[in-house]
Amino acid sequence: MDGRRTLAGFLAAMIVLLAACSLSTPAASGAPSSSASPTSQATQTSDGGQVTVVVDWAGPGGGAVFDVMLDTHSVDLDGLDLSDAILRNDRGETMSARPWAAPKGGHHREGALTFEGDAAPFFAGATWVELVLSGVGDLPERTLRWEVGS
Repeated sequence: MDGRRTLAGFLAAMIVLLAACSLSTPAASGAPSSSASPTSQATQTSDGGQVTVVVDWAGPGGGAVFDVMLDTHSVDLDGLDLSDAILRNDRGETMSARPWAAPKGGHHREGALTFEGDAAPFFAGATWVELVLSGVGDLPERTLRWEVGS
């Protein structure tokens, strides 16, 4: 009888664990569900290609510094440095990323992504900015957009 209770308890724990992982697993389709349309929200999310990307930005007053969090249950994220990320505005100006300051974590990574150059003139008079990330998960490119002015 104790063996059956132990097995039943183990199976119940596995079901709970699998359910928890399933709830947070990114969409498996190639189409990201993203907050890519202009918005003034500080947090943008791109979910797809086996990786969920969540980016927080304090706005122009915070400079060209973005907190980037990657989450997956499928791929190893330790090889990503996001140094090919681009920040662009509605005038077509771009800023290049510095290497991503995120500790290695396998399936979960988070850290500050900063950009080279003087952010003040880049943001001055801009209507929106876009953060473009390449090669994160199975998607060739992700674009997250914030409104910065009118």
